Amino acid sequence: MSVSPEQFVATSKANIEAGLKTATSFATTLFTAVERVASLNLATARGAFDDGLAFSKAVLAAKDPKALAALQLGAITPAVEKSVAYGRSLSDIGGDTQEELTKLLEAEAAVLSKNIDTALEGIFKNAPAGSEPAIKAVKTALANASSAYEGATKAAKQVAAAAQASVEKATLVAVESVDKSTKAAASALKVA
Repeated sequence: MSVSPEQFVATSKANIEAGLKTATSFATTLFTAVERVASLNLATARGAFDDGLAFSKAVLAAKDPKALAALQLGAITPAVEKSVAYGRSLSDIGGDTQEELTKLLEAEAAVLSKNIDTALEGIFKNAPAGSEPAIKAVKTALANASSAYEGATKAAKQVAAAAQASVEKATLVAVESVDKSTKAAASALKVA
């Protein structure tokens, strides 16, 4: 199998263009994630400032220590809920980014696999007689590698989903616990 200089240049150019396209997609995905995180952080900072200002005004308006304590207890649950919402938003951004990058990597791996298969088929066509066992071994190794990659990808996705579910459950339990404790403290404060 001989390759002309024109074919080599055309193939090289196509590979470079494909690489640039993939790199651009990666960079775009990462920049989008950074923009989303920055926007979330700005919104969170603005909300925290507004909440702090409102809380300060409420503290100044409190008439006695009991009212002040009730005000502080009343601020705990919303603060925890906002923290949890922030964490969920960050997790969503991370998950979306990971999913997009995974799709890009899988697409790139598919193209690479196809190119390798095409190149090997060209080589195998011109292989000398008697090399069939070696060709079969190479094809089997490639099929096994592809299967292993697919299995690892599937397992990684399952682990990520299980971890996300665990975090969500733990967060829910923590918020419920804080809410119960705050209500109990507020109830005790009313009795006192």
